[in-house]
Amino acid sequence: MENLNQFQINILCFLLFKPQSRFKELNTEQLTTDNFSYHIRSLIRLELIKKEGQLYFLTSKGKMVANKMDTATKTVEKQPKVSVMIIPHKKIDGVEKYLIQQRTKEPYFGYWGFISGKIKFGETLEQTVIRELMEEAGVGGKPKFCYEIHEMVYDKKSQEQLEDKFFHIMEVTNITGEIKDTQEGKNTWLSAPEFKSITPKYHNEQDLMDWFLEGDFKLKEEKYFIEKF
Repeated sequence: MENLNQFQINILCFLLFKPQSRFKELNTEQLTTDNFSYHIRSLIRLELIKKEGQLYFLTSKGKMVANKMDTATKTVEKQPKVSVMIIPHKKIDGVEKYLIQQRTKEPYFGYWGFISGKIKFGETLEQTVIRELMEEAGVGGKPKFCYEIHEMVYDKKSQEQLEDKFFHIMEVTNITGEIKDTQEGKNTWLSAPEFKSITPKYHNEQDLMDWFLEGDFKLKEEKYFIEKF
């Protein structure tokens, strides 16, 4: 989201409930004319509001930004991240193997698990999977949706919530290309038993593998309490 200050957030929130407002109406904080004009110009430059005659409106972009705000507290709401978790697999010498990555960036530096990635605005699940697999491992394949998990992660000691994510678990078959390591992580093929024995893994990674192998594709909503982030 754009770097907005509190005065600019107040203007956007006001226009949610009263479109077609005049300059004086918008200046609820009673700023000087020069000061308030600066905030209005900034929002117009960012294409969040527009002026027609003497009236101001939210643009389409402005409505999208304003809808992410808590209008009671005039703050930007935290929202869960929406991502894919990718489970590519294929037979190698007659053994079913799964593409596993050791993460080489924080958080969770050095941890093993499936490749994941945030869904970009306007992307389908399949497009996200294809892009992430190519960016992070250099391979392609045929994606298929399996199930969804809403995971909430907390610090075990302080009880502080660290993460709130929705993962779409996506199976990938018909793998093309050869895996390669990238800046994101080191990639390898492991059997299910090999995966079970490898450490350290992400807090829920074994659950994800077990649910996949069991075909347990119901919606999951889980809380995890971890010692290291």
